Amino acid sequence: RKAKVLIIEDVITTGKSSLECVKLIKNAGAKLLGFACIIDRSNKNTLKIKKKITSQIKITIPTFNKNKLPLSLKSIPITKPGSRFFKW
Repeated sequence: RKAKVLIIEDVITTGKSSLECVKLIKNAGAKLLGFACIIDRSNKNTLKIKKKITSQIKITIPTFNKNKLPLSLKSIPITKPGSRFFKW
């Protein structure tokens, strides 16, 4: 009997973390039921997940090319969001 897995994240932006989990699920022989999150801040250009995502809220956050930043943002230091780069 196959285990059934639903991938749930707090925030989905690109879906990269979720897709890394999909590989583990498939390698374990489990069945992927789908994707869910609290906040979906993905867009068509950044999202790597091709299946439907169930979310509590969908928000649109503008992104800018570093050479075309609005003046109001140019003085704010750039930071890399997410936890993928933390050193534990």
